[in-house]
Amino acid sequence: MKISIEDTRTGNRMKLDVKEHHVLERIIEIVVKHMGYIHSEQRSYALVYKKRELPNSISIKEAIHKFGLKEYDVLMLWSKVIGGYH
Repeated sequence: MKISIEDTRTGNRMKLDVKEHHVLERIIEIVVKHMGYIHSEQRSYALVYKKRELPNSISIKEAIHKFGLKEYDVLMLWSKVIGGYH
């Protein structure tokens, strides 16, 4: 199944060929590494589809059945700053 991931910070888009058993958390790791982000940036990442944040722990198969993900769809990569001042 072919999908695209678009980074909301830069607008860069990455095309991927994924299998139903692939877990979103692992896909995020691959995309973040490929785009050259450094883990020291203190960010967490999530995929958003049709304005809904998808749980990182689900598989592509679950995203298809629960959220209606289809081939050639675009998922947005959102980054969130971790931590902050108290």
